[in-house]
Amino acid sequence: MKITEHIDLIDGTMANCYSVRLGENTVLIDAGMKGSAKKIIMYYNEKKAKPEIILITHYHPDHVGGLHILTEEFKPDVFVPDREVDVITGKAKPVPARSIMSHIVAGMARITPVSSVKSASELKIDGIHVVETPGHTPGSTSYYVEEDDALFVGDAVNNTRNGLQINKGFTLNLKEAEKSRQIIMEHEAKLILPGHGPPYHKK
Repeated sequence: MKITEHIDLIDGTMANCYSVRLGENTVLIDAGMKGSAKKIIMYYNEKKAKPEIILITHYHPDHVGGLHILTEEFKPDVFVPDREVDVITGKAKPVPARSIMSHIVAGMARITPVSSVKSASELKIDGIHVVETPGHTPGSTSYYVEEDDALFVGDAVNNTRNGLQINKGFTLNLKEAEKSRQIIMEHEAKLILPGHGPPYHKK
């Protein structure tokens, strides 16, 4: 689904995965569940393109489950939240939120580690900026694309019928998450693109 001239929402993934054309680069934001990888590969094959860069917003399996398959397929540069490198590379275990459902999901979901990743703070591409939005997970990170005035926020907030809200059941640190929600609301971006729910246009 086309969102702007440069941004597509890739259809059929459990969590929202976005493809962004940024100058000479194609950027994939989040990698979906393991089962989403095939749909992402099909999307790029149909366009005869591939992502040179993958940006990860946080370590939950519906956002990184397909990362191993996609890195094998496309050999991109992968940037992940600084505080979550150890989890994504398999050196540490993710910490679930307090809810029973969060513990169930953490127990069932297994992600294949990816060793060749870089910290988000190392990202140096004109027109895109890293915005730290922790709380949902320890290093939850958003990415601002200047040209489209769009902020990709992962699960820092979800777009619900009541506006941009925090998913408390899967959020590790609610106090930090509330601060991050405020950062998002006050950010200059006019278009908020969440990991779940439709795009949110600020008034």
